[in-house]
Amino acid sequence: MTQKEFEDRTGLKPTNGEFDYIHDVYMQTSMDKDEFCKDFKKHGDSKIIRDIHARSVNFEFQSKQQIERIEELANLLISKSRTHNDTDFRRIAIMLIGEYKVIMKTLEMDLPLWNEDKNFIKQNLKDQ
Repeated sequence: MTQKEFEDRTGLKPTNGEFDYIHDVYMQTSMDKDEFCKDFKKHGDSKIIRDIHARSVNFEFQSKQQIERIEELANLLISKSRTHNDTDFRRIAIMLIGEYKVIMKTLEMDLPLWNEDKNFIKQNLKDQ
């Protein structure tokens, strides 16, 4: 929803910064524009909404950080699996990010493919 659409629907004139918050709250809901605007006029200044929004933003930030750490760990496990010829490292990486991503990262890191990788690729190409 654009700021103009919000203003037309509510009669409110938020600053750009205020609208950034409003738009972010809107994007977190499953409401359509009209329903959101009607409800926001009633409850937009709610401390509960602001608190939940802040928690949501914090949770998203923490989730992104965890995903980045998991990706780094998976990269390390994939690399170690090839260095030590150890399928356990590969298996744990698969548990973290899935076999498709493990194989894609293996290719991106220019590491050799194992028979398990090749079989997965063949099976998934066959299904296409």
